[in-house]
Amino acid sequence: MERWEARWASSKQRYAELSTVTLVPCWSTPSLRFCTSELKTHIIRAELRRRFKGMQVVNVTGVRRQESAARAKGSIADRDGDGIINWRPISDWSVAEVFSYIAHRGLSAHMAYATFGMSRVSCRYCIMSNIDDLKAASAQEEARPLYRRMVQLEIDSSFAFQGSRWLGDIAPQLLSEEMREALALARHRAILRKDIEGQITKPMLYVKGWPTRMLTDDEAAILSSVRNKVTEIYGFESQCLTVDSIHQRYADLMSERDRRAA
Repeated sequence: MERWEARWASSKQRYAELSTVTLVPCWSTPSLRFCTSELKTHIIRAELRRRFKGMQVVNVTGVRRQESAARAKGSIADRDGDGIINWRPISDWSVAEVFSYIAHRGLSAHMAYATFGMSRVSCRYCIMSNIDDLKAASAQEEARPLYRRMVQLEIDSSFAFQGSRWLGDIAPQLLSEEMREALALARHRAILRKDIEGQITKPMLYVKGWPTRMLTDDEAAILSSVRNKVTEIYGFESQCLTVDSIHQRYADLMSERDRRAA
């Protein structure tokens, strides 16, 4: 949660100083799961390298082809960039076969399934969760303070937790009337932002190594208009709102990039 909140604070700052062309969402996404890499994968791999230095590590997981289109194409075993062998021995099992085997061995299913009725084990509110799992999480008393904190970030950022699905819609009865009204305003602000930022042409958008060139006067005029409108609807204290100041900012950024390259 702290990472998402810090990401929004950074997004606001970067936008205000024109270090990015559009506002950057605060949430993780299926294609940018920094939550998984930073809080799980990198930490585990670093510990494995430390604990089993010089040894071959085999990572055994319960990933199955039935879970997603991407996993359906995966191999049963492969070796990753760290030299770790990933083995997925139940790739071709069905859900029924998994739970049947658990029962056959006299084991109990994970509490996420057995107690909370979830379809998958993950964070309480995961960007990959389906709507039923999000509702199941919200039904737990201990998860409700986190739920409200996450909805507050939706309100502050005007970015929905799951792209087009707002977490605040999952259990609105857990929100105060003030939060429900603020969420409605955030949704409206999101529509305005998308419409405004839609004026930015594709060649103007952020890419690796940005900025790669100076803007034309017409492009700078578009960006000036967009930044003034987004700044107004969010109440930011933004810099570089005029054509001249945008040109100067781009020139400074390109000079800084050249200095670093040198």
